[in-house]
Amino acid sequence: MKKTIKILLILVVLAALVTGGLYFGYNYKQGKKVVKVAPLSNMGTDSYWGDDIQSFGQVTADKSQMGYLPTKAEVLSVNVKEGDHVDEGDVILSVKKETQDINNKKLQIAKATHDLSVEQLKLDRLMKTEPAPDYVYWQDVYADYEYVEAIEYKASGSITLGNENYQDGDTVAEEIFDIHGDSLGFSYLVYSCDASGARRKDESGKDIYETKSADESTVSEIKSKASNGDLTAKERKTTQNYLRSTTYFDYDTGKLVGETSYDIDGKVTTEKKPPDGMKADELNAAIADAQDSIKKQDLEIRKLQYELETMENTTDTGDVVAKVSGTVSKVQDINNYNTSQPFFVVTATDEYYISGSIGEFYLDQLKIGDTVSISCWDNGATAEAKVISISDTPATDGGNFWSEGNSNSSNYEFKASFDKNSGIEIGSAVDISITPSGQEEKGIYIPVYLIRKDSGGSYVMRMNDSNRLEKVYVKVGKTVWGYQTQVKSGLTMDDYLAFPYGDGAIEGVQCEQVEYLEDDGGLG
Repeated sequence: MKKTIKILLILVVLAALVTGGLYFGYNYKQGKKVVKVAPLSNMGTDSYWGDDIQSFGQVTADKSQMGYLPTKAEVLSVNVKEGDHVDEGDVILSVKKETQDINNKKLQIAKATHDLSVEQLKLDRLMKTEPAPDYVYWQDVYADYEYVEAIEYKASGSITLGNENYQDGDTVAEEIFDIHGDSLGFSYLVYSCDASGARRKDESGKDIYETKSADESTVSEIKSKASNGDLTAKERKTTQNYLRSTTYFDYDTGKLVGETSYDIDGKVTTEKKPPDGMKADELNAAIADAQDSIKKQDLEIRKLQYELETMENTTDTGDVVAKVSGTVSKVQDINNYNTSQPFFVVTATDEYYISGSIGEFYLDQLKIGDTVSISCWDNGATAEAKVISISDTPATDGGNFWSEGNSNSSNYEFKASFDKNSGIEIGSAVDISITPSGQEEKGIYIPVYLIRKDSGGSYVMRMNDSNRLEKVYVKVGKTVWGYQTQVKSGLTMDDYLAFPYGDGAIEGVQCEQVEYLEDDGGLG
């Protein structure tokens, strides 16, 4: 009894030594690893001003008249100069009536309107296009597939199969299956016996037998005995490891961008290829070009409509008359004028305004009295404009508005007034920038690939005060620009983070501070 206790104590001590050795060996290996960490201030931002909302428009006034001259118009005389007061009906200038083709001008407007609709469709397609990743990495995913590889038939008592005798519990036969469950055939066991009928044994004391393929009559007999209870069937299962899928990820964002799935035979069952086309910067440039084309085309239509209005306001003798009483705030030189700008402007008020549009998603966030920023195309002059009205019905032409991710929203027109002394004239084209109230968000925005999830929630791998890596759970918000996720709590801009994969996912690893994580995530 004492000897037994002594042996048990020795075994316990040895087990403790082995376990301790493994533990300290593991910790030693972990202590030798080094992972790179970079300051969050170099990878994230703590400011974000909502979605990029842009509109455009043209400066006008409630009581004003802009006179555009067609390219081929022949001016005979100009009867006013800047600063003059005119009354409604006064002749401002005279043109050669024969040089004005009203029907052709209407055709130009129709063609320009069609071209604008084409450009708007092009922009809509671009806004819905998923950019191709700059870099794609792939990962094979394996899985275990369990299936029945055989059914064993054991004797329930002493039985006879053909000319062979079997004892209770003997394995008598088995049916083999492939991975799809299709039968590969039956076999049965023939035990080796000596002259006395006793079974021969191998060195380990097990019965010696050989396996023979079962013919149809033997298979029929096996099934019959299984059905009447002479044989007991038992499934034998196995697992097959196979390539289940190949997944493709955007290296910069960690987003899944493609996946190919396979069946157990390696045949493709489903396939989503990674986006192949314009990269994000190329797509953004194409969207900017399309938006610029729409702005120019829209303003071209307005100019053509003003030209038509001037034509229709011309008398049979070629006189262009004032439609409002007011002051001539602009008139161009008859010998050197720019047809892309009004030839003359008459204003009856000091209040200038611009018209823009805002999407329905932001309609409740733009209020009368709010300010928007405007920038003049002609001279770069800027001004703050105060919103004086917002339409309660959608713009029939879609409006001059876009915002990333909201290309299909209905848009509503608004008007905003600004100081006439800002250097932006009536008739000028302007860009309008809108920051809806409530869009400034609190928090830190960090690259999405620095965040992982487990059953406890979203977490990052951060360097602690001991220069060791630790897992820190964070509260996340929305993802913006496609690659930055808002962290509402759990981090500060002074923290250092690691790429949370490989060694960067192991708590306790020693940290090496670097300015930036390289393309490999700082894993070396």
